[in-house]
Amino acid sequence: MADNEGEVKVDFRKLERTWIVAEIGVNHEGHASVAADLIRKAAECGADAVKFQTFRAEHYVSTVQLERRERARRFQLPYETFRELADIAQECGVTFFSTPLHVDDVDFLDEIVSLFKVSSGDLTHLSLIRHIATKGKPMIISTGLGTRGEIQAAIEAVLDVWPDAADKGKLVLLHCVAAYPTPAEEANLSNIAWLRETFGLPVGYSDHTLGTKACELAVACGAVVVEKHFTYRKENQTFHDHALSADPQDMRELVGVVRQAEIYLGGRDRKRTTSEQKMLLHMRRSVGAAVDIPAGVPVLRQWLTYLRPAWGLPPEKLDAVVGKPLRRPVPAGDLIRVEDLERQ
Repeated sequence: MADNEGEVKVDFRKLERTWIVAEIGVNHEGHASVAADLIRKAAECGADAVKFQTFRAEHYVSTVQLERRERARRFQLPYETFRELADIAQECGVTFFSTPLHVDDVDFLDEIVSLFKVSSGDLTHLSLIRHIATKGKPMIISTGLGTRGEIQAAIEAVLDVWPDAADKGKLVLLHCVAAYPTPAEEANLSNIAWLRETFGLPVGYSDHTLGTKACELAVACGAVVVEKHFTYRKENQTFHDHALSADPQDMRELVGVVRQAEIYLGGRDRKRTTSEQKMLLHMRRSVGAAVDIPAGVPVLRQWLTYLRPAWGLPPEKLDAVVGKPLRRPVPAGDLIRVEDLERQ
Protein backbone atom coordinates (compact mmCIF):
# COMPACT_ATOMS: atom_id res chain seq x y z
CA MET A 1 0.00 0.00 0.00
CA ALA A 2 3.01 2.32 -0.21
CA ASP A 3 5.46 3.25 -2.94
CA ASN A 4 9.24 3.21 -2.69
CA GLU A 5 9.29 6.68 -1.17
CA GLY A 6 6.92 5.66 1.59
CA GLU A 7 3.84 7.55 0.43
CA VAL A 8 0.76 5.50 1.10
CA LYS A 9 -1.02 4.93 -2.19
CA VAL A 10 -4.34 3.49 -1.02
CA ASP A 11 -7.34 5.45 -2.26
CA PHE A 12 -10.53 4.31 -0.53
CA ARG A 13 -12.57 5.84 -3.36
CA LYS A 14 -10.98 3.53 -5.92
CA LEU A 15 -10.57 0.13 -4.26
CA GLU A 16 -10.78 -2.62 -6.87
CA ARG A 17 -12.60 -4.91 -4.44
CA THR A 18 -13.90 -4.96 -0.88
CA TRP A 19 -11.03 -4.70 1.57
CA ILE A 20 -11.47 -7.44 4.20
CA VAL A 21 -9.90 -6.80 7.58
CA ALA A 22 -9.43 -9.52 10.20
CA GLU A 23 -9.76 -7.58 13.46
CA ILE A 24 -7.48 -9.49 15.81
CA GLY A 25 -7.70 -6.68 18.35
CA VAL A 26 -6.76 -8.21 21.68
CA ASN A 27 -7.99 -11.73 20.99
CA HIS A 28 -4.37 -12.79 21.48
CA GLU A 29 -4.92 -11.92 25.17
CA GLY A 30 -1.34 -10.73 25.52
CA HIS A 31 0.34 -13.77 23.94
CA ALA A 32 2.68 -12.84 21.11
CA SER A 33 2.73 -16.37 19.72
CA VAL A 34 -1.08 -16.39 19.47
CA ALA A 35 -1.02 -13.00 17.75
CA ALA A 36 1.48 -14.28 15.21
CA ASP A 37 -0.55 -17.43 14.61
CA LEU A 38 -3.71 -15.37 14.06
CA ILE A 39 -1.94 -13.30 11.41
CA ARG A 40 -0.95 -16.46 9.55
CA LYS A 41 -4.44 -17.91 9.87
CA ALA A 42 -6.04 -14.69 8.63
CA ALA A 43 -3.77 -14.68 5.60
CA GLU A 44 -4.62 -18.31 4.86
CA CYS A 45 -8.32 -17.42 4.99
CA GLY A 46 -7.88 -14.72 2.35
CA ALA A 47 -8.10 -11.57 4.50
CA ASP A 48 -6.48 -8.47 3.03
CA ALA A 49 -5.37 -7.00 6.34
CA VAL A 50 -5.00 -7.68 10.05
CA LYS A 51 -5.67 -5.08 12.72
CA PHE A 52 -4.62 -4.87 16.35
CA GLN A 53 -5.00 -2.46 19.27
CA THR A 54 -1.91 -0.71 20.61
CA PHE A 55 -2.07 0.75 24.10
CA ARG A 56 -0.62 1.00 27.58
CA ALA A 57 -3.15 0.21 30.30
CA GLU A 58 -2.23 3.29 32.34
CA HIS A 59 -3.11 5.50 29.34
CA TYR A 60 -6.30 3.62 28.59
CA VAL A 61 -8.31 2.48 31.62
CA SER A 62 -8.85 4.30 34.91
CA THR A 63 -8.16 2.87 38.34
CA VAL A 64 -11.88 3.22 39.05
CA GLN A 65 -12.23 -0.01 37.01
CA LEU A 66 -9.40 -2.03 38.49
CA GLU A 67 -10.48 -5.37 37.02
CA ARG A 68 -10.79 -3.88 33.55
CA ARG A 69 -7.45 -2.08 33.94
CA GLU A 70 -5.74 -5.29 35.01
CA ARG A 71 -7.18 -7.18 32.05
CA ALA A 72 -5.94 -4.43 29.72
CA ARG A 73 -2.51 -4.75 31.29
CA ARG A 74 -2.52 -8.52 30.68
CA PHE A 75 -3.64 -8.06 27.08
CA GLN A 76 -1.20 -5.31 26.07
CA LEU A 77 1.75 -6.22 23.88
CA PRO A 78 5.19 -4.53 23.94
CA TYR A 79 6.03 -2.19 21.09
CA GLU A 80 8.81 -4.50 19.98
CA THR A 81 6.29 -7.32 19.59
CA PHE A 82 4.27 -5.17 17.21
CA ARG A 83 7.40 -4.69 15.09
CA GLU A 84 7.74 -8.46 14.88
CA LEU A 85 4.06 -8.90 14.06
CA ALA A 86 4.30 -6.30 11.30
CA ASP A 87 7.17 -8.29 9.77
CA ILE A 88 5.15 -11.50 9.97
CA ALA A 89 2.20 -9.80 8.26
CA GLN A 90 4.45 -8.59 5.48
CA GLU A 91 5.80 -12.11 5.01
CA CYS A 92 2.21 -13.39 4.82
CA GLY A 93 1.18 -10.77 2.27
CA VAL A 94 -1.40 -8.99 4.42
CA THR A 95 -1.49 -5.35 5.48
CA PHE A 96 -0.72 -4.75 9.15
CA PHE A 97 -2.23 -1.85 11.05
CA SER A 98 -3.52 -1.01 14.50
CA THR A 99 -5.75 1.26 16.56
CA PRO A 100 -3.59 3.55 18.70
CA LEU A 101 -5.18 4.60 21.99
CA HIS A 102 -2.65 7.28 22.99
CA VAL A 103 -0.47 9.79 21.17
CA ASP A 104 2.62 7.78 22.14
CA ASP A 105 1.09 4.76 20.40
CA VAL A 106 0.47 6.88 17.31
CA ASP A 107 4.10 7.98 17.19
CA PHE A 108 5.34 4.43 17.56
CA LEU A 109 2.95 2.91 15.05
CA ASP A 110 3.85 5.55 12.49
CA GLU A 111 7.14 3.71 12.08
CA ILE A 112 5.54 0.39 11.09
CA VAL A 113 2.02 0.92 9.71
CA SER A 114 0.70 2.32 6.45
CA LEU A 115 -2.65 3.44 7.86
CA PHE A 116 -4.43 4.06 11.16
CA LYS A 117 -7.79 3.12 12.67
CA VAL A 118 -9.77 5.27 15.10
CA SER A 119 -12.02 3.22 17.37
CA SER A 120 -15.66 4.03 17.99
CA GLY A 121 -14.82 4.79 21.60
CA ASP A 122 -12.43 7.50 20.47
CA LEU A 123 -14.73 9.15 17.93
CA THR A 124 -14.96 12.18 20.23
CA HIS A 125 -11.27 12.10 21.27
CA LEU A 126 -10.51 14.87 18.81
CA SER A 127 -6.99 15.63 20.01
CA LEU A 128 -6.02 12.01 19.34
CA ILE A 129 -7.69 12.13 15.91
CA ARG A 130 -5.82 15.33 15.03
CA HIS A 131 -2.53 13.77 16.10
CA ILE A 132 -3.15 10.74 13.93
CA ALA A 133 -3.98 13.04 11.01
CA THR A 134 -0.59 14.76 11.33
CA LYS A 135 1.01 11.53 10.10
CA GLY A 136 -0.56 11.93 6.66
CA LYS A 137 -1.55 8.29 6.37
CA PRO A 138 -4.98 6.85 5.47
CA MET A 139 -7.42 6.85 8.35
CA ILE A 140 -10.35 4.55 9.06
CA ILE A 141 -12.81 6.06 11.52
CA SER A 142 -15.35 3.79 13.18
CA THR A 143 -18.65 5.52 13.97
CA GLY A 144 -20.21 3.33 16.66
CA LEU A 145 -22.06 5.35 19.31
CA GLY A 146 -21.67 8.44 17.14
CA THR A 147 -24.28 11.08 16.44
CA ARG A 148 -24.28 13.03 13.20
CA GLY A 149 -22.66 15.97 14.95
CA GLU A 150 -19.96 13.80 16.56
CA ILE A 151 -19.11 12.16 13.25
CA GLN A 152 -18.95 15.54 11.53
CA ALA A 153 -16.66 16.88 14.27
CA ALA A 154 -14.30 13.91 13.88
CA ILE A 155 -14.11 14.46 10.12
CA GLU A 156 -13.45 18.16 10.62
CA ALA A 157 -10.69 17.32 13.12
CA VAL A 158 -8.94 15.36 10.40
CA LEU A 159 -9.46 18.04 7.76
CA ASP A 160 -8.25 20.79 10.09
CA VAL A 161 -4.85 19.11 10.05
CA TRP A 162 -4.97 17.44 6.63
CA PRO A 163 -7.31 19.49 4.41
CA ASP A 164 -7.16 17.27 1.31
CA ALA A 165 -7.39 13.91 3.09
CA ALA A 166 -10.90 13.28 1.79
CA ASP A 167 -10.13 14.53 -1.72
CA LYS A 168 -7.22 12.10 -1.91
CA GLY A 169 -9.34 9.17 -0.75
CA LYS A 170 -7.40 8.80 2.49
CA LEU A 171 -10.40 8.91 4.81
CA VAL A 172 -13.09 6.25 5.20
CA LEU A 173 -15.89 5.86 7.72
CA LEU A 174 -17.03 2.53 9.09
CA HIS A 175 -20.65 1.98 10.02
CA CYS A 176 -20.49 0.24 13.37
CA VAL A 177 -22.86 -0.64 16.20
CA ALA A 178 -21.07 -0.72 19.54
CA ALA A 179 -22.88 -3.71 20.98
CA TYR A 180 -21.07 -7.00 21.62
CA PRO A 181 -22.68 -8.93 20.04
CA THR A 182 -24.98 -6.73 17.96
CA PRO A 183 -28.52 -8.13 17.56
CA ALA A 184 -29.56 -8.50 13.93
CA GLU A 185 -32.41 -6.04 14.42
CA GLU A 186 -29.90 -3.38 15.52
CA ALA A 187 -27.32 -3.88 12.75
CA ASN A 188 -28.95 -1.07 10.74
CA LEU A 189 -26.95 -1.63 7.57
CA SER A 190 -28.93 1.08 5.79
CA ASN A 191 -26.69 3.49 7.70
CA ILE A 192 -23.94 2.63 5.22
CA ALA A 193 -25.80 4.55 2.54
CA TRP A 194 -26.75 7.29 5.02
CA LEU A 195 -23.12 7.86 6.01
CA ARG A 196 -22.02 7.96 2.37
CA GLU A 197 -24.76 10.41 1.36
CA THR A 198 -24.42 12.59 4.46
CA PHE A 199 -20.66 12.97 4.59
CA GLY A 200 -19.60 12.27 1.01
CA LEU A 201 -16.94 9.77 2.02
CA PRO A 202 -16.32 6.09 1.23
CA VAL A 203 -17.97 3.90 3.86
CA GLY A 204 -17.23 0.44 5.17
CA TYR A 205 -18.61 -1.76 7.90
CA SER A 206 -17.21 -2.99 11.21
CA ASP A 207 -19.22 -6.03 12.24
CA HIS A 208 -20.12 -7.19 15.74
CA THR A 209 -23.00 -9.51 14.86
CA LEU A 210 -22.84 -13.26 15.15
CA GLY A 211 -22.03 -15.04 11.89
CA THR A 212 -21.14 -13.55 8.51
CA LYS A 213 -24.50 -12.65 6.94
CA ALA A 214 -24.25 -8.98 7.94
CA CYS A 215 -20.88 -8.68 6.19
CA GLU A 216 -22.32 -10.10 2.99
CA LEU A 217 -25.26 -7.70 3.14
CA ALA A 218 -22.96 -4.78 3.94
CA VAL A 219 -21.16 -5.32 0.66
CA ALA A 220 -24.51 -5.23 -1.12
CA CYS A 221 -25.13 -1.91 0.68
CA GLY A 222 -21.91 -0.50 -0.76
CA ALA A 223 -19.33 -1.14 1.98
CA VAL A 224 -15.82 -0.74 0.57
CA VAL A 225 -14.20 -2.15 3.72
CA VAL A 226 -15.46 -5.01 5.88
CA GLU A 227 -13.92 -5.58 9.28
CA LYS A 228 -14.69 -8.65 11.39
CA HIS A 229 -13.21 -9.70 14.72
CA PHE A 230 -11.04 -12.78 14.31
CA THR A 231 -10.07 -15.53 16.71
CA TYR A 232 -8.63 -19.02 16.68
CA ARG A 233 -11.60 -20.43 18.67
CA LYS A 234 -14.96 -18.98 19.71
CA GLU A 235 -16.10 -21.63 22.14
CA ASN A 236 -15.12 -21.96 25.82
CA GLN A 237 -13.49 -18.55 26.04
CA THR A 238 -13.82 -16.12 28.93
CA PHE A 239 -13.05 -12.89 27.02
CA HIS A 240 -16.30 -11.74 25.35
CA ASP A 241 -14.74 -10.68 22.03
CA HIS A 242 -14.12 -14.30 21.05
CA ALA A 243 -17.82 -15.17 20.92
CA LEU A 244 -18.64 -12.51 18.33
CA SER A 245 -15.50 -13.14 16.31
CA ALA A 246 -15.01 -15.21 13.20
CA ASP A 247 -12.92 -18.32 13.63
CA PRO A 248 -10.85 -19.54 10.64
CA GLN A 249 -13.78 -21.46 9.16
CA ASP A 250 -16.02 -18.40 9.51
CA MET A 251 -13.40 -16.10 8.01
CA ARG A 252 -12.97 -18.34 4.98
CA GLU A 253 -16.75 -18.29 4.59
CA LEU A 254 -16.82 -14.51 5.01
CA VAL A 255 -14.18 -14.00 2.34
CA GLY A 256 -16.05 -16.38 0.07
CA VAL A 257 -19.45 -14.73 0.43
CA VAL A 258 -18.00 -11.24 0.04
CA ARG A 259 -16.18 -12.19 -3.14
CA GLN A 260 -19.33 -13.91 -4.41
CA ALA A 261 -21.38 -10.81 -3.58
CA GLU A 262 -18.92 -8.70 -5.58
CA ILE A 263 -19.44 -10.96 -8.58
CA TYR A 264 -23.21 -10.55 -8.33
CA LEU A 265 -22.98 -6.80 -7.80
CA GLY A 266 -20.67 -6.15 -10.75
CA GLY A 267 -19.90 -2.54 -11.62
CA ARG A 268 -21.74 0.74 -12.10
CA ASP A 269 -21.17 0.96 -15.85
CA ARG A 270 -24.38 0.35 -17.78
CA LYS A 271 -23.50 -1.90 -20.69
CA ARG A 272 -24.61 -5.17 -22.22
CA THR A 273 -22.90 -8.15 -20.70
CA THR A 274 -21.27 -10.82 -22.81
CA SER A 275 -24.20 -13.13 -22.09
CA GLU A 276 -26.74 -10.44 -22.96
CA GLN A 277 -25.03 -9.74 -26.25
CA LYS A 278 -25.73 -13.31 -27.30
CA MET A 279 -29.44 -12.79 -26.57
CA LEU A 280 -29.82 -9.42 -28.25
CA LEU A 281 -31.14 -10.52 -31.66
CA HIS A 282 -33.22 -13.32 -30.17
CA MET A 283 -35.12 -11.03 -27.80
CA ARG A 284 -35.54 -7.83 -29.82
CA ARG A 285 -38.20 -7.54 -32.54
CA SER A 286 -38.43 -6.81 -36.27
CA VAL A 287 -41.15 -5.40 -38.48
CA GLY A 288 -43.08 -8.43 -39.73
CA ALA A 289 -46.07 -9.32 -41.89
CA ALA A 290 -49.39 -9.76 -40.08
CA VAL A 291 -50.99 -10.95 -43.33
CA ASP A 292 -49.73 -12.12 -46.70
CA ILE A 293 -48.29 -9.02 -48.37
CA PRO A 294 -48.01 -9.03 -52.18
CA ALA A 295 -45.00 -7.62 -53.99
CA GLY A 296 -45.20 -4.23 -55.74
CA VAL A 297 -48.17 -2.91 -53.72
CA PRO A 298 -47.86 -0.01 -51.24
CA VAL A 299 -47.86 -1.59 -47.78
CA LEU A 300 -50.65 -0.63 -45.36
CA ARG A 301 -49.96 -0.14 -41.66
CA GLN A 302 -52.53 -2.75 -40.63
CA TRP A 303 -50.64 -5.39 -42.64
CA LEU A 304 -47.67 -5.10 -40.27
CA THR A 305 -46.79 -6.33 -36.80
CA TYR A 306 -43.66 -6.76 -34.66
CA LEU A 307 -42.04 -10.18 -34.36
CA ARG A 308 -38.99 -11.78 -32.85
CA PRO A 309 -36.12 -12.22 -33.68
CA ALA A 310 -34.42 -8.96 -34.67
CA TRP A 311 -33.18 -10.27 -38.03
CA GLY A 312 -35.20 -7.78 -40.05
CA LEU A 313 -35.94 -4.09 -39.89
CA PRO A 314 -36.19 -2.83 -36.28
CA PRO A 315 -39.54 -1.47 -35.01
CA GLU A 316 -38.37 2.13 -35.28
CA LYS A 317 -38.06 1.63 -39.07
CA LEU A 318 -41.81 1.00 -39.50
CA ASP A 319 -42.28 4.26 -41.42
CA ALA A 320 -39.73 3.06 -43.95
CA VAL A 321 -42.11 0.20 -44.82
CA VAL A 322 -45.59 1.78 -44.67
CA GLY A 323 -46.66 3.05 -48.07
CA LYS A 324 -43.71 1.46 -49.86
CA PRO A 325 -43.93 -1.51 -52.27
CA LEU A 326 -41.95 -4.63 -51.47
CA ARG A 327 -39.65 -6.36 -53.94
CA ARG A 328 -41.02 -9.78 -52.99
CA PRO A 329 -44.25 -11.18 -51.60
CA VAL A 330 -43.91 -11.59 -47.81
CA PRO A 331 -46.10 -14.28 -46.24
CA ALA A 332 -47.79 -13.73 -42.88
CA GLY A 333 -45.38 -14.33 -40.00
CA ASP A 334 -42.25 -13.56 -42.04
CA LEU A 335 -39.90 -10.68 -41.26
CA ILE A 336 -39.37 -7.71 -43.54
CA ARG A 337 -35.72 -7.04 -44.23
CA VAL A 338 -33.98 -4.04 -45.71
CA GLU A 339 -33.41 -5.91 -48.98
CA ASP A 340 -37.20 -6.39 -49.31
CA LEU A 341 -37.74 -2.65 -49.81
CA GLU A 342 -37.85 -1.39 -53.38
CA ARG A 343 -35.30 1.28 -54.02
CA GLN A 344 -36.92 4.59 -54.79
